[in-house]
Amino acid sequence: MTSILEDLLKPELLEQTPRIVVQQATDLLLSRAVGSTASVPRSKTLGKAKSLLEFHDLVRQAINDYEIRASVLPDLKIIFTEEEPDAKTEAETITFSLMRREPSGFGQGAPFESNVKNLRPIVREMGTDPTNPGYRTVVLGYWHDNIVRYTCWARTNKAANARAMWLEEMMEDYSWWFALQGVSRVIYWGQGPDLSITVDNNRWYGRPIDYYIKTETLRTFSEKTLEEILVRLEVET
Repeated sequence: MTSILEDLLKPELLEQTPRIVVQQATDLLLSRAVGSTASVPRSKTLGKAKSLLEFHDLVRQAINDYEIRASVLPDLKIIFTEEEPDAKTEAETITFSLMRREPSGFGQGAPFESNVKNLRPIVREMGTDPTNPGYRTVVLGYWHDNIVRYTCWARTNKAANARAMWLEEMMEDYSWWFALQGVSRVIYWGQGPDLSITVDNNRWYGRPIDYYIKTETLRTFSEKTLEEILVRLEVET
């Protein structure tokens, strides 16, 4: 019997029926995931955990709500984008970019300073598969430390400075909402040096502001799904 399972299973298991082989393999895979993180705290965010991309959507929603509360006219609303400012618009723009991302730490101290990193998954939940009786599901999670840069662009230095202060106030006012939406921590990290760029002969002035964002990525592993994968791979070999 030639199979990738030979790397995972003891020789005597390979002599069993395919069904037993699959059961043993899935049990081995699940036990590795669970056993490697048994001693790690099983914490979880308040709301449904959000990825970094989903956090950007939350910031977009917060900006929109903040502007609605301030009765900002449609043609004066901020453009929130990953792209550089558009030369064809006069609207102020806030761009966002990822400056740093790595596994989060568990030790004491400031972000990025701990020597104990979340390099392996943390067990969040473990139970029976509601759609497949007799099978298990395991929810595994990873913490990530992120530094995100939001750059406020405007046509004048004065307007760029004002927009940077506006963004800081907005992020602070909605910090509680970010937490309820499933973002563990949002911390002001500092402001970078002033910027200026020319886009098609149009001058833009920027104020970069960095935020530390702690996000959580959750993945659900079903024993049934693992079994189906192993059976398919076994058939293909």
